[in-house]
Amino acid sequence: MELLNGVTGFYIDLKDKPPATSLKQFKIHSYEAARTYNGELLECNDTDVHSNFLFSVLRISNKEVYVLLNKHYPFVAFASSVHEERITFVNDKELSFFFSAFYTILGAESLNEKLMYTRKKGSVLINNDNQLNSAELAQIAYWKPITLGEVLYNYWD
Repeated sequence: MELLNGVTGFYIDLKDKPPATSLKQFKIHSYEAARTYNGELLECNDTDVHSNFLFSVLRISNKEVYVLLNKHYPFVAFASSVHEERITFVNDKELSFFFSAFYTILGAESLNEKLMYTRKKGSVLINNDNQLNSAELAQIAYWKPITLGEVLYNYWD
C-alpha cells in the first residue's frame, strides 16, 4: 500500500496540503451501517485535533466495532479497540461490504505491515511505497511508528 502525501495530516508547504473527508457523510454512512445490520451507532465523532482520523463505534450482534476514517483520504479501517498508545485493527466482512461502496477498505494485514525506514538527520528515508512530504517524514522520525496503520491512523500532535 502506498502512503499518500498528507495522509498523516502534516504539511508545511500549501502545495502539500491534503484533501479532507466529510464527518457529516461519515456519520450518515455509520448510521446506515448500524441500521442495515440491525445494530446501534454508539458514537461518531472526529476524535480530537491531535488525531488524523474520524471514528464511529457500532454495536452489531452484541459486538462493538470501531470504524476509522482517515481525515484526509477515504480510507476506512476497523478496530476492536482504539487508544492513543495502540489501535487493534481487525477485519469485518459485513462492514467491509457496506463501507466499500463509499470508501477504500484497508485490511488488518495491510495496516499491520511493518513500516520500513532508515533514519537520516532528523528525518527518515521510507522504503515502503510513499509520497509523504518532508513534514510527515520529520513526524515519523519523531514518533517512530512501527506499522503502516500507525502512520495512517495516528494521535500525533
